[in-house]
Amino acid sequence: MKDETAVERQSRVAKTGRGWEDYVQQYLSKRLRGTDITILKGNEIPKNSYLWRKLSIPTKVSTVEESVWGDIDLVAVKGKIIIAVISCKLSLHGRFTESLFYSLLFRMTSRTKFVLVTPDAGRGQTAKWSSEWGKPEEPTKDRMLAESYIDGVYVENVAEFCPRKKPDEHTNIGGIIRGLNELPEDLIRWGEENSKFVYIRRGS
Repeated sequence: MKDETAVERQSRVAKTGRGWEDYVQQYLSKRLRGTDITILKGNEIPKNSYLWRKLSIPTKVSTVEESVWGDIDLVAVKGKIIIAVISCKLSLHGRFTESLFYSLLFRMTSRTKFVLVTPDAGRGQTAKWSSEWGKPEEPTKDRMLAESYIDGVYVENVAEFCPRKKPDEHTNIGGIIRGLNELPEDLIRWGEENSKFVYIRRGS
């Protein structure tokens, strides 16, 4: 797949109104054009639809609702086959445990992959930018947890979403931390793998 030019990327930033989730959806949709994979927004999936029922979280003991909607920003689907849940976060800021919980839940209940996509806005609220992921040889706690419990962390240091980062600073790619440009190919591969194992009943 051909990578975007800087001009194309800047145009997409302007069109999305600085929304990271919109940015990621547009990027993936463009890179996956011509395939049978669609990127949907989680909050636009109708309640009690086929996808909602497949992705909602069972409440087990509640007498009010049998299931609730979880941390689902984007969903990659191939027809009725769910390939991946894509969590879009500007930075972690204490919400990483939420991603870890949902990743483990999807691992236990389905073949659905769970990935995190981030520009890596940096650690803490200090003026100086510092990557939340450390280096492969000097990983942060979050990087080590991601290696164990998430199917992939995909990063693109878009300046508009990383205001504290200097041009010569960047996230250290390696291991579980990969470039966003690798996610489309992974989704295609996972979709092909899932198609071999998932049977869709006619008329469902």
